[in-house]
Amino acid sequence: MAQFKRIAVVGAGLIGGSILLAAARKGLAGSLACWSRSEKSRATLRDFGVAEVFDDAATCVRGADLVIVTTPVDTAAETFLAITPGLSPGAIVTDAGSVKAAILLAARHLPATNPFIGSHPMAGGEKAGAAHAAANLFEGRVCFLTPTGAEDPKALAAVRLFWQELGSVLHETDAAQHDEIVAAISHVPHAAASALMLAVMDQPGFRRFAAGAGLRDSTRVAAGEESLWVGIMLANPRHTVAGLLAVERRAAELRTAIEANDVPTLRRLLAEARIARQSLDRSE
Repeated sequence: MAQFKRIAVVGAGLIGGSILLAAARKGLAGSLACWSRSEKSRATLRDFGVAEVFDDAATCVRGADLVIVTTPVDTAAETFLAITPGLSPGAIVTDAGSVKAAILLAARHLPATNPFIGSHPMAGGEKAGAAHAAANLFEGRVCFLTPTGAEDPKALAAVRLFWQELGSVLHETDAAQHDEIVAAISHVPHAAASALMLAVMDQPGFRRFAAGAGLRDSTRVAAGEESLWVGIMLANPRHTVAGLLAVERRAAELRTAIEANDVPTLRRLLAEARIARQSLDRSE
């Protein structure tokens, strides 16, 4: 038996489209609905053939007992207001945003009869849009849940089970700690990769035709859509700025060691970085 009668995905791009494909494959709902602001995205979603596609957000959520908001972080409040007229009493609302404290504040726009559970699947990529959606996107990926402790326990259990059914590995924390963690592992790396790409392009010797895997790997995430990342960085400024200051300090340490021909210090810094990077490939 399906877990939900109807699941509505509001803002179906890469994450939302992947949720639809995964939920359809797993049979998690009696029916699926989705909305996207873009007609191009709506056409792609129709081609999936798994969900009813709407051009109005409030109409999309009508009759759904689970609503998943996957619009950009800086449009969360607008989206919550837009769906409110169509929400059924008791319908659970969750999201997939990369910043949780700001979205938790935005969720205050939702009716009191609709429990909100903050979610964030760590499953994005530099390729945006529903055209890149995949049913297996969440398998083995961490998904943060940020309950406040005031939620209906049944609603929280339902959201937990939903992400587990998609193959996610759950990690629960509060919104503030989530934002600190995700700044360190996602927001700061993206900002640093963007800065690195800009710095490389500024070099007189930069030749695009000769760029190899090292440059491509170290700057891959800088190819992400700026329209998404402006909102993320500005919604989590304190931790992102602190991380960039740390990047500046570490770059200055490397520069100073090179300028001084300080082999021991340079070797130590590079070794520390190598060991830290290799640790990412080991399971905890």
